[in-house]
Amino acid sequence: MISIRLESLVKHIKINDKIIDIGCDHALLDIYLVKNNFLKNIIVSDVHEKALNSGIENIKKYNLEKKIDARLGNGLEVLTEKDNVDTILISGMGTSTILKILSNPYIKNIKRMIIQSNNDHFELRQNIIKMGYIVKAEDFLIDNNKHYINIVFEKGEKKYKKEEIKYGPILIHNKNYLRFELENCEKIRRLIPKMKFKYRFKLTREIKTLKKLINKK
Repeated sequence: MISIRLESLVKHIKINDKIIDIGCDHALLDIYLVKNNFLKNIIVSDVHEKALNSGIENIKKYNLEKKIDARLGNGLEVLTEKDNVDTILISGMGTSTILKILSNPYIKNIKRMIIQSNNDHFELRQNIIKMGYIVKAEDFLIDNNKHYINIVFEKGEKKYKKEEIKYGPILIHNKNYLRFELENCEKIRRLIPKMKFKYRFKLTREIKTLKKLINKK
């Protein structure tokens, strides 16, 4: 069994994807994907040797060494052109770290990205769209009282409104997600001292926008 958070990524995997899972940690998702025939094989990497070694032990436990190639290193740096990877899978990292990983020249070979970032989804969308990708799919989910957002990017060009980049061109139509954002903004505003007028004003404007989107038919 894998967590709801990890399982939510499975539906975005295609059998012919040539994937690298960056920051694979214990390789639980990768083992699940190969064992259940969602993928024929996968390259996994982690910058932390201890975490990678734990993953390698799990891979050996299921005799999957020939199908799961574990490499120690920082993101796309572990790849060569011969690897022919065209899809990136990243979960459990912050947006600033993810964007640093994507600054590697190998990115020119990447057709799809399946990303579960911990924060700053507006910045994530904004930057990856500028790199020549479109938002193909988005999910909002809760696992163990924590919320997560999955975003799938594919090569392409499309113009988005600012609100679509901020809340997601797909999630902007998800009332549950918008209500979650609204509750979060209202909670933060209650905690902000009244003297911080500019920040409170910004939150008030965002709350107004979210209410408008929620009430939109």
